[in-house]
Amino acid sequence: MDTSTITWPREDNRVPREIYLDNALYDREMERVFAGPVWSVVAHDAELPEAGDFKTTWVGSIPVVVLRGSDGMVRVLVNACAHRGARVVTESSGNIGSAGHLRCVYHAWTYGFDGRLVSASLEEEFPEGFCKADYGLVQARVGTYCGLVFASLSGDAPTLEQYLGGLCEGLECALGDGRLRLLGSQRVIFECNWKIYVENIYDGYHTVSLHKAFRLLQMKAAGGTIDSPGYERSGHVWNEYLTLPLENHTVMRDESILETRTKNPPANRILNVFPASIISDQVDTLAVRYVIPRGPERTEVDFTVFARADDSEEIVAHRVGQGSNLFGPEGFITLEDATALARVQQSAAARGDNVVLKGAAKRFPPYRIIDEAAIRHFYAAYRRVMEL
Repeated sequence: MDTSTITWPREDNRVPREIYLDNALYDREMERVFAGPVWSVVAHDAELPEAGDFKTTWVGSIPVVVLRGSDGMVRVLVNACAHRGARVVTESSGNIGSAGHLRCVYHAWTYGFDGRLVSASLEEEFPEGFCKADYGLVQARVGTYCGLVFASLSGDAPTLEQYLGGLCEGLECALGDGRLRLLGSQRVIFECNWKIYVENIYDGYHTVSLHKAFRLLQMKAAGGTIDSPGYERSGHVWNEYLTLPLENHTVMRDESILETRTKNPPANRILNVFPASIISDQVDTLAVRYVIPRGPERTEVDFTVFARADDSEEIVAHRVGQGSNLFGPEGFITLEDATALARVQQSAAARGDNVVLKGAAKRFPPYRIIDEAAIRHFYAAYRRVMEL
């Protein structure tokens, strides 16, 4: 791709709008960012409790299957048959059963837990020298932290701990020992570029202007910070804030949806692992958001919600209600985000630059929780990986 067609301003707080529209740039992102030297969250242990459990997802545009083997190990396999490239597993999740095999429907090539080719139909008619060991499913690198399963498609990525750096502490605060219970997931399409969606996590400015719920929780008054650990290289972000008790607003018929019942003080955090993995521990909602680009102008987000392993059934019910109605795809915070982000995408054709201002007078983190300055660090990391 000829990157000279996109003009980046000298100022690091300005972003050219054409990066949300350009098809060639999008293709380069899939190669350089998602298949590049990064780590992406693809699952949590709680989604794969038993041997044979699997889920399918995507790393950028590359389909993968996350599978717990009979040896207890979690592997991430590229979900494309080594023969003619058909997707081997099409279900969103399940268990491959006692047979322990993944079978491609096209020509009945069959793979084991570890991606090895077990059998191929009519193999006796293949050319001499055919060796099954040469035709396994491609394996990604896998690392785990606090129960999160990370995958990297690049041998050039640093170790997971090196990649996460100072964000490790934030993950420990949010996820504890990693013993969680899966409650469910919901998927939705946002009508915007994946970067517009991710920017929204770095942006605290909109939370007090767009979101009625955060105004009710007095997020601005309670205070908090946005940090970018290792911002010189990583692009990760760690938002941490408090909320205050609800007053009698009588805005909603049932204001319990905004209650914090499991934390005292009511500390909240949302963490973004560059490029696009989001861990949310806000109010009583504990969730992972899997961000999947679906072309330059669409993004799929899988909201997967968890409870702590030792939560009471009352707390579990509260987490389910809050996770769906507050932060889920049809929750009123997410509906507000979806509307605003679609409007950003719709106006990208106007060209020009989007500008980051709130808190940008400060050059280095941490920033105030209501600042947007950390967006600069996301794009600094993005441009390094993209070589722009």
